[in-house]
Amino acid sequence: MSLVQEPAVEILASLKRAGITLVASLPDQWLGELIKRCDGDPEITHVKLAREDDGVGVCAGAFLGGRKAALICQSAGVLLSVNALAGMALHHQIPFLILAAHRGSFDDGYYYQQYKGRTTVPVLEALGLPYYTIDGPEQFAVIEKAAQQSFLTRLPVVLLLRRRALLPEREKSK
Repeated sequence: MSLVQEPAVEILASLKRAGITLVASLPDQWLGELIKRCDGDPEITHVKLAREDDGVGVCAGAFLGGRKAALICQSAGVLLSVNALAGMALHHQIPFLILAAHRGSFDDGYYYQQYKGRTTVPVLEALGLPYYTIDGPEQFAVIEKAAQQSFLTRLPVVLLLRRRALLPEREKSK
């Protein structure tokens, strides 16, 4: 049986190559394996959050302390963090990467997630935050490029990860 490379392993490796040494996160079903790997990696400081907007503050503090950081959350967390993103990160030019499970998209079968799919991109556009959608593991090279963009432009950059990017179907044995 041939297995697809574990997306969490590839994503974490990309974060590390981008120089990210601190990750703040909240639990999410789609992001669970990535969060677990960040928590277990001795090269990553993992900060467990109670609210996503606290993650904006943690990532800002990391930057002011000379570190590169990422916030890992669901798209609902991006929506919840709008005030902190605008008032702190944008206003004070604090760069960090946001990796968000893109819930409520066509590949999410839960009705209660759908509003997130309809509102996340318009909110990011209204804030003027750069964002990219990662449809699958073949697009993981965007992670390092987005981190470079964030630190070059001194803005948060958001990566919206679709289900297939985080939970690819395993190949079945023949």
